[in-house]
Amino acid sequence: MKRALLTYLSSSVKRKMILMVVVMLILVIAIIEIVTYAVSINFHLNDAKANDTQKVQFISENMDDAISYMGKLMDSITEDSDIQSMLLQTNQLTYEKLSALEQLVVSKILYSTDKLETVYLFNTQQFLVKLNYNTSGSVNNKDDVQSELKKQRYDTVGRITWRVNKGVIYIERAIRERDSLKMLGYITISLKDDYLKQRLQSEPYRYSYVFDEQDRIVVSSSEDPDIHVEDLLRRAKLQSAERPSLLNMEPYGKMLFTTFVSAQEGWTVVSLVPLKEISKGTELIGRWITAIGVIGVLLGILLTWFTTSRLIAPLHALKQVMDQVETDHFDQQVRINRRDEFGRLGRSFNQMMGKINYLISEVYQKELAQRESEYRALKAQINPHFLYNTLDTIRWLSMYGENDKIENVTISLAQLLKANLADHREMVPVRSELEYINAYLAIQKTRFESRITVSIHMDDDIAELWIPRFILQPIVENSFVHGLENKVGPGNLSIIGIVDGGSVRFRVIDDGVGIEEQKRDRLLEFTGEVDLGSAKGTGNGMRNVHKRIQMLFGESYGLTINGMPGSGTIVEIIVPVMVNVTAPPNTADEGGKNIV
Repeated sequence: MKRALLTYLSSSVKRKMILMVVVMLILVIAIIEIVTYAVSINFHLNDAKANDTQKVQFISENMDDAISYMGKLMDSITEDSDIQSMLLQTNQLTYEKLSALEQLVVSKILYSTDKLETVYLFNTQQFLVKLNYNTSGSVNNKDDVQSELKKQRYDTVGRITWRVNKGVIYIERAIRERDSLKMLGYITISLKDDYLKQRLQSEPYRYSYVFDEQDRIVVSSSEDPDIHVEDLLRRAKLQSAERPSLLNMEPYGKMLFTTFVSAQEGWTVVSLVPLKEISKGTELIGRWITAIGVIGVLLGILLTWFTTSRLIAPLHALKQVMDQVETDHFDQQVRINRRDEFGRLGRSFNQMMGKINYLISEVYQKELAQRESEYRALKAQINPHFLYNTLDTIRWLSMYGENDKIENVTISLAQLLKANLADHREMVPVRSELEYINAYLAIQKTRFESRITVSIHMDDDIAELWIPRFILQPIVENSFVHGLENKVGPGNLSIIGIVDGGSVRFRVIDDGVGIEEQKRDRLLEFTGEVDLGSAKGTGNGMRNVHKRIQMLFGESYGLTINGMPGSGTIVEIIVPVMVNVTAPPNTADEGGKNIV
């Protein structure tokens, strides 16, 4: 869910609009389908209950008609005077008379043979006549009469009885004389299997059952093993007739349950109709609504796609321009030739970009001028500081009358000043910087004589690399002034240069008095103020070299200082490798890329 929400939030406006249209259409279709189903199913259910009551009542009336018809047929046979007269002459019946008796019975049932299976006629002692109307000609193995008289099956009063055995329906009656009520014989008629089933007139999905007064099932539309007939009869007795209800019956689910008791014989008709059959019309409507909804969703997607493509085209153009602006191309303009809100947005964006370009240009020029001024001030600060220290050395020598040494120092100072005045390049080869260092060391050796030993170790390929001018001399000078000058006894100074990948590393190492941790941490901090008249010992030379390198190449380059009081100091200078420099680096380039 969270991932889907994030995907939605990060998707384009067009996709969001399409998704919203799809969701809206689906919600509308779902509401329509739910409401339609709820209203339609209730309507169909109420209509089905009313129709089902009529159908079950009609089935019951059909059963009554069948019972009435069979009762009249039985009366026409058993109350016929000729048949009764022949039955009175049972002991005198000859073959001819039995044939005549059979013809009499045949004449009575002539128009009912399509309903009858077998007709049995007995006198009070034995079988007399058997009429078989089974068109297949086969013997019905379910028939439990088989020309054998079983008097206990008959009502002694002479009423018509119905009996069902092994699925065969029997109509039976004892024959009595009309005047004396003397017992004359017995008649049994078995009905054809489909006679009463046809009277049910049941739909294929309807399950109909008919029970007699003794709760015996007379006929059913189907013999489904999943339906328990005894349970149906029990429910039918508990339920009010002619009031359908819903029953939950496995595996069919909900079913409409309707009962009716016939007025003539008291037979109970039970009907079951699956609810899914009743709701077929509703489901069909639902499927049509769903199909129409799917078509509507597809049409909605297409329509939304085309309309949003036209509507959001200006936003897409504005996004492309903004992507260019993100890559620092601030001179971009968007073209939206419309008079609506998008056109106004485009014009406002163009005005905003014009103002941004103006402000960027103004701020950039001011920053460039400021940084150029700072850079020139930092570079100019080196020379007065160095000159101050050198003149202080000459003053010291003059106090002791060291004229030869003063001459050497003056010559070395003249070489340095000449190089500084004559060479206006920002970048110089390492070998030129070493010449400045040697001139400076010549001055310092005159001052310290043999008390300080100096060693210079440079990689073979480092001499022709280019570095900013006067970045080593102030560091060497600080090693003398702050580290070795105050040390008691001899001292050592090492200048090492190596190439490390894409960087050149110079290390100026002395074993002087060292540096305090607090002072070391503050030494390279730059306040932004340039002090051209700073006195000896302020550390401006080292600080200015560090800031100058960072302004040229970026903050990943510059100076690092390591040392503790009494253990000497190591100053490392890191600059990029540069060869064949034809122009000085742009001091306003914050990326610090060297020109090679």
